[in-house]
Amino acid sequence: MNILKKSVLILGICFLCDVLSRFLPFPFPGSVLAMILLFLCLFFGIVKPEHTEPVSDFFLNNMALVFVPATVSIMSYVNILSDILWQFILICVVTTAVTFAATAYSVQLTVYLMNKGKERKKNV
Repeated sequence: MNILKKSVLILGICFLCDVLSRFLPFPFPGSVLAMILLFLCLFFGIVKPEHTEPVSDFFLNNMALVFVPATVSIMSYVNILSDILWQFILICVVTTAVTFAATAYSVQLTVYLMNKGKERKKNV
């Protein structure tokens, strides 16, 4: 499968889920729905990891480009943010710390469960 077909696969799932999210009776982001659908397709073997790896690696390697427009948008609201700057910075610092802690504990739990599974296999 060439890179164009792999890109169309991922973008097609994103487009399908974005359209589907508009027909749901409650607001739900199409991008989140796309992640769930892609996860399920990978989990059940409908889509093989090899079909998404080159495109997903490209997106991960160039993720910083995705955040440039958001940063520029924030800069256009500096006059509004200047009134609540300390609160904005506090929220950024607290959420960053919470994200780091949640990631660290998730990794520790994953390593613990993987080691526990290996020990169980040794005992059998």
